Amino acid sequence: MGQETNIRRVTLFALRVTLLAPVTLVLWWLCLPVYASIVGHIAAFILQIAFSFDISRVVVEPKGFLNTQTLLGFAVGDRTPTTPVAMIVSNTATYFALVLATRRLTWRNTAKVLAIGVAILTTTHIAHIVFFFAFSRTIGQYPQIPTAIAQIFLTLPFLLWIALAYWPSVQQEQTTDTSHSCSADDPTKRL
Repeated sequence: MGQETNIRRVTLFALRVTLLAPVTLVLWWLCLPVYASIVGHIAAFILQIAFSFDISRVVVEPKGFLNTQTLLGFAVGDRTPTTPVAMIVSNTATYFALVLATRRLTWRNTAKVLAIGVAILTTTHIAHIVFFFAFSRTIGQYPQIPTAIAQIFLTLPFLLWIALAYWPSVQQEQTTDTSHSCSADDPTKRL
């Protein structure tokens, strides 16, 4: 009976994520040009201060269906190199779906987990943009670098969800309900 309950919980969680993910992704893509402008301006500031780039403006070009081909670039002298930004930052939508699909988080905890996770994701997006712009020539010679960073970006929403939403709720249940608490054999109770 317990195994069936766990399977049911995991299945319902997967269903909630599957239903929420397209919604959060579409909403995120609609907001993408604004977000790209914000992270672009922060990255430009860092590039100017830390790497002495003479950036005259940040360029955001919304393109593609639902802004999925949006470009972010920096005007430096007579050049304006751009890069597609949607694939870099779309992991935020996955994180939203995972957190919103997690049952039994209070609204306050949900807001807290979302704020912390989005702050971490935003910081990694800015770092990614700065790193790739500052070291674009070197990166061009070593194509395995973008592949490795892409793997980190793909897994980061899941790691943040586990660390910020899932395990704290399991630990809380273990300490508050000793008679029916979720044990190491039943970590799915909070899904």
